Amino acid sequence: MTPILADDTTTYSFQVMTYNYVPQITGLIVVLILITFLFLLYYSKIRNVRKNVYPRSFAFIFQIYVEMIHNLLVQSMGPKFEKMTPYFIYLFTYILFGNIISIFGFESPTSSLTVTLSLALVTFFGIFVVGFKYQKLSFLKKYTFNIKIKGKKIPVMVNPLNVAGAFAPLLSLSFRLWGNIFAGGLIITFVLAGTSMISQMIPIFNLFDFFGAITLIPLHAYFDIVSGCIQTVVFTLLTMMYWKMEADESTPAFAEN
Repeated sequence: MTPILADDTTTYSFQVMTYNYVPQITGLIVVLILITFLFLLYYSKIRNVRKNVYPRSFAFIFQIYVEMIHNLLVQSMGPKFEKMTPYFIYLFTYILFGNIISIFGFESPTSSLTVTLSLALVTFFGIFVVGFKYQKLSFLKKYTFNIKIKGKKIPVMVNPLNVAGAFAPLLSLSFRLWGNIFAGGLIITFVLAGTSMISQMIPIFNLFDFFGAITLIPLHAYFDIVSGCIQTVVFTLLTMMYWKMEADESTPAFAEN
């Protein structure tokens, strides 16, 4: 608090800092708690499973989920990327829960551009990490103009178009996920506002939003579940593809200029 002199007397007033409530933070905390609980529950169940015995109930269902993401990773990127399976399990689970949690009355964390941009930044920096790991300094050649000297292509200056294009994955991933989730919530808000006005005009329905209750189920089913699952798969697959392309020198996108 900062004291502010009100007049020439000894009377003081105080200006107190105020904070704006961000509903996405509550949703984000709930998602983290759910993920932590599920992973700990899975760990406690799977550790008690004997060798060569299939897990049961929750552990069996979650094991199928883990294997699904693992198989998707191997098919998309190859066996050499198997060690990245834990990250993609967390990424897929976080985005999925973040997209569908609005069904339970919470604000989707992915409706905040800050959240989606943070997720996209991991993919963005991962592109450079994977590129340098598998291509070494040759990774930088695609960002330069090259000339042939004694049969070898030597970089002579920076290619501004390729440098600008390097930020395309960051913008594409963050705005695609945020735009779809935010637009879905906005459409639901507008529809409910319209149905509320209609209900108020009809005497028998003016006690509650009858038409909104009818339309709410299919709207949430599509925008939260269907669209949420699709955007989760798209974000995860694109991350796999971006990293796979950097690791594969034979990919046309990395052919020398």
